[in-house]
Amino acid sequence: MRLIKFALLGLLVLFAVLTALSLILPSTVRISRVVNVRASRRQEVYAAVSDLRAWKSWNDFVYHSSLTNIRYSSPSGGAGAFLQSDQLRIEERQADTAGVLLNWDMVNGKQFVGGFQFLSLNPDKLTVQWWFEFHFRWYPWEKLGIFVYDRKLGPVMEESLEALQRFVEKSVN
Repeated sequence: MRLIKFALLGLLVLFAVLTALSLILPSTVRISRVVNVRASRRQEVYAAVSDLRAWKSWNDFVYHSSLTNIRYSSPSGGAGAFLQSDQLRIEERQADTAGVLLNWDMVNGKQFVGGFQFLSLNPDKLTVQWWFEFHFRWYPWEKLGIFVYDRKLGPVMEESLEALQRFVEKSVN
């Protein structure tokens, strides 16, 4: 009996420590990656990012994913355009030459915001920032999941941005 009480007390203390630790972590986290693109005009980058049909040429979330029954709006780019599958819906909330703002709605109910921002470093280079913003509740398992999101999404974002760079630079030449 004493062993059971000790185990229950240990679990309670562990839960309290994890909860206290999770309260230190922020509730909103932004994961982002960037790439520099050799493009004299923003328009090529904007066209590749804002047209959701063009994503299959460079975006690993669409091209190498297990999304099924992918459907696109018509037109497939600009504010209000969407990509919908059995697992996910991506909708453009705002699209202009400064960037693209997207809503991501998962079938399991998770929703988050993401987008692309275009920053000019000099006349022939453009920095493309791809970001996701996640909001977490106070639950320890959600807050500690922050680290998993970055490790899971980061490499796919980096590979996709490199593919975007190749795609845009090839279309410019």
